[in-house]
Amino acid sequence: MVEIRSGIPVEREVEAFVVPWFDDAPSTGESWETAAAQWLESRGNSGEASAWVRLGAPDSPDVFIARLSAGERPVAESCRRAAGAGVRAARARGFGSVGLRVPEGADEAVWQASAEGLALGDWRYDGLRDAKGRTAPPETRVLFATASVPPEAPAAVRRGCILAEAQNVTRELVTLPGNTVTPRYLAETAERLGREHGFRTEVRGRDRLEEEGFGALLAVSRGSVEEPCFIEMEHEGSGGAPFVVVGKGVTFDAGGISLKPASGMEDMKYDMAGAAAVLGILMAAARLDIPQRVIGLVPATENLPSGNAVKPGDVVRGLSGKSIEVINTDAEGRLILSDALTYAQRLDPAAIIDMATLTGACVIALGHHAVAVLTASDGLADELAAAGERTGERTWPLPLWKEYRAQLDSHIADIKNIGGRGGGTITGGWFLREFVADDVRWAHLDIAGTAWAEEARGWQPKGATGVGVRLVHEWLRSHGRG
Repeated sequence: MVEIRSGIPVEREVEAFVVPWFDDAPSTGESWETAAAQWLESRGNSGEASAWVRLGAPDSPDVFIARLSAGERPVAESCRRAAGAGVRAARARGFGSVGLRVPEGADEAVWQASAEGLALGDWRYDGLRDAKGRTAPPETRVLFATASVPPEAPAAVRRGCILAEAQNVTRELVTLPGNTVTPRYLAETAERLGREHGFRTEVRGRDRLEEEGFGALLAVSRGSVEEPCFIEMEHEGSGGAPFVVVGKGVTFDAGGISLKPASGMEDMKYDMAGAAAVLGILMAAARLDIPQRVIGLVPATENLPSGNAVKPGDVVRGLSGKSIEVINTDAEGRLILSDALTYAQRLDPAAIIDMATLTGACVIALGHHAVAVLTASDGLADELAAAGERTGERTWPLPLWKEYRAQLDSHIADIKNIGGRGGGTITGGWFLREFVADDVRWAHLDIAGTAWAEEARGWQPKGATGVGVRLVHEWLRSHGRG
C-alpha cells in the first residue's frame, strides 16, 4: 500500500523524491527548486521531460523532476504519469523507498491518480526467470502533502491502490505464456480470486456447454486438446439489475485453419487480455465493495489448427440460434463473444460492456493510444470517453451505420463472421451487435491496440497494460447507482 505523510522531506526520509513540475505553477521556494529550474531552462521549451536533479546534499533524497506540459492533460493524469515515471526510475537505481510530492490543493482524483501511478509504474513480471542482479521494487512508497492531508485523501489513495493491484493482476495474466494460461488456468484463477476477495464464481465445462448450446464457443475450441470453459463471476453489491462485463478469453490464438503468419505469433498469448481485465474488474469490485451488482463473463478457449478444427466455409449455430458462416477461422473472438453476449442478455442487465483484442484493423485505425468504442446506445460512448479521460485509458468512438451491416451478409447463413478488409473494426462490432437486442445498453471495446505497450511511458511500463480495469470502474462510479 501507499503511505500518506504531511510535509516535504528535507532529510533522507525517502531515497527518491518525485516532483511533478508544472511550468505555470507559482514558486514554492523549496530546496530543490533552483536546481530544477536551471535544468529545465537548459532543456528549453520541449514539453514533457524528466530527469534526476543533483542537489549536492547527501543527506537529502535524490530528486526526480517530471516536467508536465501545462494544460495538455488533466492534473490527475499528469500526476499519475509523473508518479509512474518516478517510481520506475527509482527502481532502476535500486532505491528501496520513493515519495511523490502531491501538488498543493490536490483534489480526490489527484490523490487517487498519484497512488495509482506509484503502484503501476514499475510493474514487471519476473516469476519465470532468474532475477539475480535485477533491482527489487521499492518497498516504501509515500505520497507527501505540502500542507495538511485533506480528509478525502486516505479513501482515494486506498481506492487507487486496490485498482492498481487489480490492474497488475490483469497484467500478469496477459504476460504469462500460453502453456501456463490455458482456459482451465483462467478458470482456476477466477475461482481463487473469488475465494480470496469474496465474489461468486461458476465454471461451465465442455459437457455443460454442449448441453446448454454454446455452439460457437465449442466450434472454436475444436482444434485444441485444451477443454473450453465459460466462467461466470458475480459481485452482488446492493443487488438490482447487473452491470455485465464480458471478456474475450482466447488464451492462445494461432488463427485456426486460417493460420496466422509465424512472425509475431508468440504475442497471441495476449488474446485473452479482455478476459484478464474482467477478472481484475471483479477482484476490484469485491475489494472496494462497490454498490453495483457486477457480473463478469469469460468464454475461454484456444484457437488452433487440427483435423478437428472448424474450417472456412463451415456453418455453426451458437447459443442465440443464429447460423454463422465461418469465412475466416481467425475471426474467432467474435464467435465466442456471440455466445457470451447472448447469455448476458438473459441476466436482464442494466448494461453490457464487452472487451476484446478483436481486430488488427483497430491498430491501423487508432494506433496504440486509444480504445475503440462501438455502441448503438445513446450516451454510452460519451460516458466511456469521460471515464477514459479521468483514468488515462482514452477511448474513441467508431460508427455502427447500417451500411456496414451489408458486408456481413451470407448467401447460406444468417450472418458471416467477417466483412472484408474495409472497416474491419466496425464490421467486427456489427457482428457482435447482431447478438444484442436494440433495447439493451451495450458497448464493445476493441483493445487490440492498447493491451500491450512496446515502450515505457508515464505510468505504463513496457509490456501488458491491463487496460480496461480502471476504465470500467470509473464508468461504474459515475453511472447508475455509483
